[in-house]
Amino acid sequence: MNNEIAELLRSVLKEELEPVNNRLDSMDKRLNRMDQRFGSFEQRLHGMDQRFGSFEQRLHGMDQRLDTIEQEVKALRTDHAELRDEIIGTLGDFTEKIASDVDYKTSALNKRVFNIEAELQRLIGD
Repeated sequence: MNNEIAELLRSVLKEELEPVNNRLDSMDKRLNRMDQRFGSFEQRLHGMDQRFGSFEQRLHGMDQRLDTIEQEVKALRTDHAELRDEIIGTLGDFTEKIASDVDYKTSALNKRVFNIEAELQRLIGD
């Protein structure tokens, strides 16, 4: 009789637990599909991370080149200002030399003209 009761209990439990097992199997399948989807999602995220890493490296390189260009532009501005000041100073010196030379030649020419006028006056007055 114990065997019969045990067999009967097994049968009842089997019938009662079969829907539960079916539900658990269904849930297990769903979880497996979700795991596959998450795996695919993780792969996509990993690919995006790699692309963003590459993009960041490119931006870093561009930043370095831009910094170099900014430094070179600053150096050119400084050199330009120094060159401008030097040109202005040199032009000022040349202008003074030209003015001095013109004054000297004008003075010499005036002396010659004065001497000629004096000679003319002497010749006319005689």
